[in-house]
Amino acid sequence: MLDHLAGRPSANWKRTQIIITLCTSLFLLLNGKRYRWPKTLGLENRTLKQYAPWRIVLGTWLMLYITRNVHILLGIDAPEPLARLYKRSYFRGTWILTALDAGFFTAMGIKPTWLRHILSIVFSAYYLVFADDAEEKSRKVRATITVEHMRTSWEKGASNPILSFVSSLLRPKLSMKKVIQVARPASSERASLPPVQLHLYYAGSLDSLEDQTSLILHFPGGGFVSMPPPCHEDAISQWAAQTGYLICSVNYGKSPEYPYPWAMEECYDTYISIVESNGKVLGLRGDKEVTIAFIGDSAGGNLAAGVTLKILAHNQQLQTSSVNSSFVMTSDDPSASVHENQVIPLPAGVITVYPCLNFDLSCWMSPSQISLMRAESSTSLNATTMSHLLESKDHMRHQSPLSVEPDLERRSLWRRALGLEANHAKRGTSLEERIRFMPTRDSVDVSSATLVPRLAMTSRMSFFNDRIITPDLMRAMAILYLGPHSYPDFDTDYLLSPIVAPSTLLSQFPKLYMMCGEKDPFVDDTVIFAGRIRQAKRNNGHKRTHHDEDPDHGVTVRIMEGMSHAFLQMIPFLPDADKATKAIGRWAQQILGSDATRPKMSKSRSLSNVSDIATNEKDMIYRRRRGLVDGLFVGVGSG
Repeated sequence: MLDHLAGRPSANWKRTQIIITLCTSLFLLLNGKRYRWPKTLGLENRTLKQYAPWRIVLGTWLMLYITRNVHILLGIDAPEPLARLYKRSYFRGTWILTALDAGFFTAMGIKPTWLRHILSIVFSAYYLVFADDAEEKSRKVRATITVEHMRTSWEKGASNPILSFVSSLLRPKLSMKKVIQVARPASSERASLPPVQLHLYYAGSLDSLEDQTSLILHFPGGGFVSMPPPCHEDAISQWAAQTGYLICSVNYGKSPEYPYPWAMEECYDTYISIVESNGKVLGLRGDKEVTIAFIGDSAGGNLAAGVTLKILAHNQQLQTSSVNSSFVMTSDDPSASVHENQVIPLPAGVITVYPCLNFDLSCWMSPSQISLMRAESSTSLNATTMSHLLESKDHMRHQSPLSVEPDLERRSLWRRALGLEANHAKRGTSLEERIRFMPTRDSVDVSSATLVPRLAMTSRMSFFNDRIITPDLMRAMAILYLGPHSYPDFDTDYLLSPIVAPSTLLSQFPKLYMMCGEKDPFVDDTVIFAGRIRQAKRNNGHKRTHHDEDPDHGVTVRIMEGMSHAFLQMIPFLPDADKATKAIGRWAQQILGSDATRPKMSKSRSLSNVSDIATNEKDMIYRRRRGLVDGLFVGVGSG
């Protein structure tokens, strides 16, 4: 109360209030008459004489508990905003994570280290019982969160020896876990930079490792700030045991020490090094081409999509330059390399799990984005879940403009027992039914007006109260990743925000599998990115590929009903997370099990599609002249 009287919330004022209360109570206890109660308590004293002391203490605690919760008993408490937002199992998972976060936040400043590890578990057990205190603790920490808080919270499973030991008992056993350093490509302008650290995981026989020709390149998530590969070993171990493939997890540099685009370039250089050596840098034999699948979750999903787009942009630029050049370089030239002068092989497929694909933290969705979401809702796999997602964006059909769940008229237990009506007169009235005035639009045709989508908020704003990814965390991660000297164009920088990539690149995107929670603040990114790729491949009908026979155009989207972010971090206590992990493993098997999914690149020539670019010398000269003439007219027009 003192901090409110002072007009400034402060822990010091609260501490002062506690000290004053303790001192006053101790003074009365020590200086009051030892065998005589105050006159005002005489009646109570005579009444309580017949009870044992333990009953008096328990009764006092019970009265205090009832006093603090009387509003809940009477049904006059505030409505619960998360009552029907998540699945029961997922909500229980977030309860455990929140308790662990609060416990580890509480023990952060304790030294020595061994005592901090023990007390972190003790405090977490306390917060499991007092869940409201855990939520309040986490909310206050996240309001002004630091890098140390993020890393303490998200890396606890690997940094705390107690949790790490318990988790290791639940994982499949692997035959190899190794950390190696992979040098940057010699042909890259970043060749002099430090090598990239890779964590290798393999469940098969070590004798068969060097004969592997398929592998998974994993980009771990963690908000670009934390969570190296050991924090993802629950999922990685499952994939390694299920698929039998070698898994290489990139320990890219984290922000703020290494801001954008450091992580992107490290992941890209790692892929180039593996492709150039045919996996020899990983310990493979290296005499055959390797087939690679990308897996990335959260921030790692951004990197997986960004690296793929960077490869596509390189190939497109190489193709354009070869059309406008007077000759085509072949691999007979000793200066030729995969990185600079050859088309880089695409990954066989990309798997993203609740990826963050857009750094523009906007509030409103554009009509084109809503149209893409409606198109995605027509797919058989996600018809039900996508319809729920679209309903959550129809804000005027709810009683509250911020509601994302259907309105149910529920009376409290005591009102139902007494047969009383709900205590809100307008409880069954939606905002749409309250409208009394509609503005006239003479310029809009009534027949076409029904096709205009309603105003809808992005999932980042709709799920503002998410228990895992809060707006405070999103702002903090974006600021840290971009760094102090970066001001990118969010509308065009597709390596930062893959969702804005041009259609010419999206139409060439390899097979894509996407998984995201229905209530995830990033769910719009998944749906819109998948819709844009499908649309680009449909519009690019003149280039026939193996995806054209697929009605989904090589894009598979799975929306996890009633779930939000980070469910791969809940595998030990969330059954749905284990099922999702196995589904991702099956996707990886589908990608790597068929060589037809991967464009084969021959090292005997610089461009695999050179015949499509220059069929003969005469055609090549004609195209070059045409390009020079077009460039001349562009120069005159711009002048």
